[in-house]
Amino acid sequence: MISLGPLLDSMMRDLAIPLRQGGLISLGFFLGEVVGIVVLNTHMARVPAKWVLVAGATLQGAGLVTAGTVSWNLSSLVVAYVLIGFGWALLNLTGWMWVSAHVKKGTAAATLQLLVFFALGMMLTPLVLGLIVDLGASWRWIVVVEGAISLSMAIAFVFLPLLDIPGRENVRFDHLRRVAAFNPGLLWGMVGASFMYVGAESNLNVWLPKFQLDTFGAGDTAASLSLSLFWLGLLVGRFIGMSLTRRFSPSRILLVCACALAAFSAAVAFAPTQVSSLVLSVGAGLGASASAGLIGSYAGRFPNWQSGVASSVFLLIGGIGSMVFPYLTGPLATAAGLRLALAVTAVPALACGLFSLLLRARSGEGREAADQAPKT
Repeated sequence: MISLGPLLDSMMRDLAIPLRQGGLISLGFFLGEVVGIVVLNTHMARVPAKWVLVAGATLQGAGLVTAGTVSWNLSSLVVAYVLIGFGWALLNLTGWMWVSAHVKKGTAAATLQLLVFFALGMMLTPLVLGLIVDLGASWRWIVVVEGAISLSMAIAFVFLPLLDIPGRENVRFDHLRRVAAFNPGLLWGMVGASFMYVGAESNLNVWLPKFQLDTFGAGDTAASLSLSLFWLGLLVGRFIGMSLTRRFSPSRILLVCACALAAFSAAVAFAPTQVSSLVLSVGAGLGASASAGLIGSYAGRFPNWQSGVASSVFLLIGGIGSMVFPYLTGPLATAAGLRLALAVTAVPALACGLFSLLLRARSGEGREAADQAPKT
C-alpha cells in the first residue's frame, strides 16, 4: 500500500493519467480493502487462519504482478489495485485477530511490536523506492518484484504451522443492530472519527510525494523522503502516545492529535520551501500517530463479542474514508492546485477532533474524570 505514493507520478506519466483522475488508483486499492473486510467478517469464519493468509498473499501478489505486466490504461490498473487491496485486507486483519486470540500475556507488548515493525516498513519503503526510481527503474518492475515477494509469502504460509483462531463467527446484520442499540452515540463517534482520521492520513500517504514533485520540482528520492519523514513522526508519536494514555483520557489525546494533524497538514501544503515542507511532514506524522489506536480502543467499551464487531466496523468505515478523500484530492488539485488540495486534509482532521468530543460524552469519560477528581 505504501508504495503507491512514491510510484503514483510514474504511473500517471506512463499511462497518461490526468491529475483529476490520479486518486482513482488509491480508490481501487481501498475499495478492495473494504470488500475484503466485509467478506472476511461475513463469509470466512470457517476458513482456517492459515489458508486465509495464503489466499491474501496470493491475491495481493497476483494483483501486483498483473498491475506491472498487464495494465495498459487507468481502468486496468484500478482493477489490479482492487485485487491488491482485497488481498491486503485478508492479510492485515487476520494478523491482528491472530495476535488478539493467542497472545493473552503481554498483549500490549505484542501489539506494539507489530505497530513498530509496520511503521518501520512504512518509513523505509518510500525512501528505498524513491532511490530506485531515481536510478531509472520502472514502476512496473518494482510492483512485479513486490508481487513476487507476496507470492513467496503465500508459499511460506502453506508450510508454516499456525494455530487457528478459535471462536470466530460470521457477522450478520443482527449483530450490527445489537451493537448499535447498546450505545448508538459511542458507535457513531467511532464511525465518524474513523472515517475522518483514516481518510486524512491516507490522503497524505497517497499524495505527499506527488505534491513534492509538482510543487517544488523535487527528485523522486526527495519526494519519497516526505513520506518517510511523515512515518517517522508516526513512529515516534506512537511511543509518546503510549505514555500519555497513563495521564490523559483517550478523547483528550485524540482531540490534540486531530488539531495537530490539521495544523501541520496545512503547514506542509503552504510551506515556502521544500526543506520546510519536509520538516513539517514529521509534525503531521506526530499528529496522526496515536489516533487510530485511540479510536479503536473505544471498541473495548462494548461488552463481550460486541467489541469485536465494533472493531470491524471501525476498520470498515476507515477504509471507506480512505477511498473518499484521496480520490477527491485529484479533482480539487486540478481546479485549485495541489497546495490547496493537500491543505484540505485539515478539514477531515478537524472533523475527527469534533467527533472526539462525542466519544468523550458517550463513553462516560467525563463522568469518570469527575469521579476521580479530588473532593473538596
